[in-house]
Amino acid sequence: MKLQKQSSRKKDDPNYEKYIKWVLVIPTDRINQLGWKEGQEVKDEIKGNNLIVSSVSEKNNSENKEEVLYEEFKNSIKNILERHPSGLTWSQIRDKLNLPQKYPNNLWVRKMEKEIGLARIKIGNVSYWNFENDSIYTIGYEGYTIEKFIKKLKDSNIQQLIDVREIALSRKNGFSKSILTSELKKEGIIYRHLPELGSPKEIRHQLYQDWDYEKFFKEYQKHINDEDVMQNISIIEGLAKRRKSVLMCFEKDFKKCHRSIIADELKRKSWRVSHL
Repeated sequence: MKLQKQSSRKKDDPNYEKYIKWVLVIPTDRINQLGWKEGQEVKDEIKGNNLIVSSVSEKNNSENKEEVLYEEFKNSIKNILERHPSGLTWSQIRDKLNLPQKYPNNLWVRKMEKEIGLARIKIGNVSYWNFENDSIYTIGYEGYTIEKFIKKLKDSNIQQLIDVREIALSRKNGFSKSILTSELKKEGIIYRHLPELGSPKEIRHQLYQDWDYEKFFKEYQKHINDEDVMQNISIIEGLAKRRKSVLMCFEKDFKKCHRSIIADELKRKSWRVSHL
């Protein structure tokens, strides 16, 4: 085995600067013993005054290729979801990115959950891919026209309105369930109604008689503590993880509305709540 020094000129042009390279000549029998092939990928390592040359194993090659493929996949998923903030199903992602996989790689999915905050939210029987969302908003339509109300939602990039009135009717033009749903749909905003979270008729009417908000909130807290009613908080969480959502009732001041109690429950579940 011999170390040789070779000199050369770039492009065989004497005007180009001469450069030196070193070539390690390995006997054929050694190559045969090692089972190396032409084009074999090798790595070198210095230990003391010794240079150790070894082959890169197929396993390492495979792992490196796998990591490159994963990074490409992760970046593609990140980019497509940033362009579709409402989330996408796996089938939609696969079609948009022209991916060959019928099913996603579960190992890669778990890595993306940690690295880019990927979340898969199940609504009904359908699972959507999106980023984790930990913010939710509330609003009262008191003092708004329907036009200004929807403009406020659009300016705040709201994608979904969750109505927490017991009865979704209003004397204000545009805020009853059917027409509100229609007006929101025109702007691409989804309407949801959770009547179980509305303040019950009896405590609402009592408030109109004595205007005792402390008593009203105590009674509403009892109502919301019911297991069946509390399940609706989980529904809100599922909906809000997928789309930027706002809880809606009538009162402009959230401190005088039962939605403030709902907001407190969400805060206890680590949600950040803002009032528009």
